[in-house]
Amino acid sequence: MVKERRTELVQGFRHSVPYINTHRGKTFVIMLGGEAIEHENFSSIVNDIGLLHSLGIRLVVVYGARPQIDANLAAHHHEPLYHKNTRVTDAKTLELVKQAAGTLQLDITARLSMSLNNTPLQGAHINVVSGNFYYCTAAGRG
Repeated sequence: MVKERRTELVQGFRHSVPYINTHRGKTFVIMLGGEAIEHENFSSIVNDIGLLHSLGIRLVVVYGARPQIDANLAAHHHEPLYHKNTRVTDAKTLELVKQAAGTLQLDITARLSMSLNNTPLQGAHINVVSGNFYYCTAAGRG
């Protein structure tokens, strides 16, 4: 039984080597919805991101925060306005959105930086850079 399991593991690794070589040095964009970040398996996702990094894959992690934003708005008894399924963001809403998104960004950064310590990837160094790297305009303007 153990020998069969080892054989399966070796065969699986042999089949994955061409994919590892093909993707080494490439950039993957990973989108994590706010629901994925709240899920109990999020630590497994962080470990998988660390594994991809250890295989030489460059990663860009983009995240959503709708559940966290909605929870923060509710905690502050602030009812958001919507127009055609798009949240209308007034000054108060914007402050609460920034608060929720900033907290989430710090949490994700901390997990990526430190959460590999108790895994087989202990000692792996992941450089985490975060920021506002996009440009947008108001709907209907440009």
